[in-house]
Amino acid sequence: MALYCANCGNALAGDPRFCPACGSSVGYGQGLIRPRSGRKIAGVCQGLADRFGWDVVLVRVIAVILSVTLFPLGVAAYLIFWLLVPEEKPASSSAPLNRAERVS
Repeated sequence: MALYCANCGNALAGDPRFCPACGSSVGYGQGLIRPRSGRKIAGVCQGLADRFGWDVVLVRVIAVILSVTLFPLGVAAYLIFWLLVPEEKPASSSAPLNRAERVS
């Protein structure tokens, strides 16, 4: 199973603790988060795929199959993950706010 850096998407060889391309921490020390990029509905499947190094398409197919075959349980599990797993923090913008944005 190929592992990829959740930060830059670089393919990782072996079992590194840090990405050689961007230097971010990789592996199982990171918590589960719902990323803002690459998600379709709420980012639950994308977050699980990023966290464990799985293919996101496979995770989505499994989620759909579980939701259809185990109807209330699969949908309930997705909703629980949506509510309990924190969303990725937005990237800080270096652009200064204009006057209308500062007031609100």
